[in-house]
Amino acid sequence: MLSKKTTRRDLLKVSTVAGTATLLAACQPRIVEVTRIVREVVEQTVIQKEVVKETVVQKEVVKETVQVEKVVTAVVKPTAKVPAEVSIMMWGGELSDDELKQFNTDHAPYRLSRLDPDQVRFYAMFAAGHPPDIYRVQAPEVPGLMARGMTFDLTPYFETSKYLKIDDLGPPVNYYRGDSPLDIGKGKIWGMVKDWSPDCTIWVNKLLFQKAGVTAPSDTTPMAYAQVMELGQKLTKKEGDRTLAWGFDYGHGWEERYWEVWLEANGKSLFSNDFTKFQFQGVAEAEACAKYTFDLMQNGIAQSPLNFSPRGWGGADFLAGQIAIYQFGFWFSGAVTGTANTETGMEGENKGQAIMIPAPIWGDKGKRISTTITATGYVVAKITKDPDAMWDAFEWFSAREPAMARAKGGWGVPALKSLYQYIPEYNEERKQIKRVLLEEMKYADWVVRFNPFLKGGEPAAVAASWYNHLERTLKGELSFEQLIGAIQGEIEEAIKEGMARIL
Repeated sequence: MLSKKTTRRDLLKVSTVAGTATLLAACQPRIVEVTRIVREVVEQTVIQKEVVKETVVQKEVVKETVQVEKVVTAVVKPTAKVPAEVSIMMWGGELSDDELKQFNTDHAPYRLSRLDPDQVRFYAMFAAGHPPDIYRVQAPEVPGLMARGMTFDLTPYFETSKYLKIDDLGPPVNYYRGDSPLDIGKGKIWGMVKDWSPDCTIWVNKLLFQKAGVTAPSDTTPMAYAQVMELGQKLTKKEGDRTLAWGFDYGHGWEERYWEVWLEANGKSLFSNDFTKFQFQGVAEAEACAKYTFDLMQNGIAQSPLNFSPRGWGGADFLAGQIAIYQFGFWFSGAVTGTANTETGMEGENKGQAIMIPAPIWGDKGKRISTTITATGYVVAKITKDPDAMWDAFEWFSAREPAMARAKGGWGVPALKSLYQYIPEYNEERKQIKRVLLEEMKYADWVVRFNPFLKGGEPAAVAASWYNHLERTLKGELSFEQLIGAIQGEIEEAIKEGMARIL
């Protein structure tokens, strides 16, 4: 808020600094902003001392500096907490009642409450001026929220945090960084990943491979997607029209995220550089991604609207031994092996038969990428009522007791590098998973491009359009070319509408 014309000497004048500190404290986060002022004043003091050595002016400046430091030191003393309500949209399985109780006891007079995540409700509450302070999101939503001016700049808080050091942030936090919605990956920090997973890693049921007489793939060398398709065909088992086992399945609703990773691995993208153009119909590389996914379904290798899960989702089918290869990332390890405190995991004869293997590579010359395509985390509403109280809760959830519990639970990679050491390895299954995970993490420093003009939830815009027309195409009522054309038209229109709302 200081004018660019303000001189270094002006910054050393007691009246100016004291007045500025008071003004900034009123309109910015209190402790964070005053700390920044102290840093600037000290830096400017050093400059003055070097420039005016052995002069009368120097003596005057030093005298003023001592006065300034006394005043600013007095201003920066932490004030007592005042009662404040903070709310967070997070699932109960991610923030328990016991954890809430612990926060409200240890961090009083701040009080934290929880709401179930709901995108429609969040937007409505924001429009009404009373949104939850902290909002659970996935990475594809972040650019759009930034573009709408709905996110709070947390950079000053991170720069002064005792618990969230910037150099300790894992690579996926970059999904929450950007100086522009069109250029995510570095710059200001708008949020934090909760925990993450190299989402394109895949799970293999060795027992189903053995029953099919097929050699299980290596857990050190990544396969090509063409190899995965070939194995999936061999491992698919049917009895008439009934599928006894699917050969290969993946996270449905994430289609465009997978496709974007595949394309970026080969220097391409679904979107133009400015995100205003959808590069799909007539683009051979993009159509090949969609054809691969369509063929999985049409050939009965993967689940589809015509051949769907008997248990409601593929994860449950894999645990029951009805999917041989499942692309769902490290986070699924908590379900596969159970945790140190639970007996859940693979069922019956399938127990102990699963291994995690590297993410496949798209194309003959594709780059090896094993990043997250979800980066589940949270942002802060721009109109949060008490930023300091919000940050107390944000910091606690991100780096303290809840973060430690998540790290030890094995459901995701911790957001902080300093917590990697707690990724569990309490049995042979977990040791195998961790060994593969640590290797995959070498290829995780990649921020996938998500379009700020499109809906970023689940399913996101392209995937939603895909499923709008997929069943009719599988039934033969539409050709694959018509499917591609329909998606192209719908996404072009959606981009135009998004640009009209935001720009």
